[in-house]
Amino acid sequence: MSNGQGDHSSPTGTPDTTLLDSRIGKVLDDRGYKGGPGDSGGNNVEARIAKLEATVEHIQSDMRDVKEDVRDHRRDGERDFRILFGAIITVALGLAALMARGFHWF
Repeated sequence: MSNGQGDHSSPTGTPDTTLLDSRIGKVLDDRGYKGGPGDSGGNNVEARIAKLEATVEHIQSDMRDVKEDVRDHRRDGERDFRILFGAIITVALGLAALMARGFHWF
C-alpha cells in the first residue's frame, strides 16, 4: 500500500528494492565502476582487493606497534610516579625534622 509519502513496499509487505538498486547503480556508474558481480569489466577488482588487504595488514601492524608503545609509556609512568612519590615523602620528612629541630623538640 503506497501512500505517496515515500513508502516503497510491495503489496506483500516486503520492501521494494528496485529504487535502492537503481540509486546504487547510478552512484557506481558516476564513480566509474562498470559491470556486476562476476564480471571483470576491466576494473581490476582483484588488484584493488589485494591492495586493500595489504593496507589493512599495514594498519594492523602499526596498531600493534602503538599498543606496545602505550604499554611502555604506562610502565615508565608508573616507575616515574614511584620515584617522584618517594622523593616527596623524603622531602616532607626532612622538612618535618628541620621544623622539629627549629622548635627545639629534640
